[in-house]
Amino acid sequence: MIAPGFSAETFKFLNNLKNNNSKAWFDANKADYQAFIKKPADAFRSALGQDLADLTGHDMMSKQFRINRDLRFSKDKTPYNTHIRMAFWPKGGAFEGREAQPPSFFLSVEPELIRFGTGCMAFSKPVLGRYLNALETGQGEDIENLLDKLTGEGFERSEPDLANVPRGFPKDHPHAGLARHKGLAVWNTVSDPQALTGDAATAFMIDAWAPTLPFWRWQVSLSEAG
Repeated sequence: MIAPGFSAETFKFLNNLKNNNSKAWFDANKADYQAFIKKPADAFRSALGQDLADLTGHDMMSKQFRINRDLRFSKDKTPYNTHIRMAFWPKGGAFEGREAQPPSFFLSVEPELIRFGTGCMAFSKPVLGRYLNALETGQGEDIENLLDKLTGEGFERSEPDLANVPRGFPKDHPHAGLARHKGLAVWNTVSDPQALTGDAATAFMIDAWAPTLPFWRWQVSLSEAG
């Protein structure tokens, strides 16, 4: 689905917000926020969701994260995020509900770069159990191969969440390193955000995510196995 991407004004607004991160400045420029951030992001997210549905064969859900920062537990009290972030995940019972942590496609549009990823930030408890069982019962090599292929194409693995393997997992297992993950994702960076301007923006992102599709499908199979 073709939809215009962002514009030079989008990145100008993000840069200005980065340099003037205050409620007074934001309120004075709210019309620009609507014109250059909110409206194009909504259109872009809708088109990208349809294109991801075509790529994956799954109808997709999506969300755009709020411009307002959550300041409750942060020492940094600047009120606004200076990026546009969105996520996409499959519709369906296995991927919905309070406890679900579905495998997703992530996008962060920032003033100087694009950051995107694929995977799950934190497996739900049942999926984590299936993941660890898969490692123990011989699928670890397949998972490593998926990750090695992606790192060879410039993606980075998410960092382990645990200093040691979880209780009950063999410490000397050949894939003990993977067992230290409570979620698993891969990430990449495009240094030129202008790639998301113009009519080719959605196609650019689909091409960027396409190498991660086997990794995403493996995570979908974990979620659907219950």
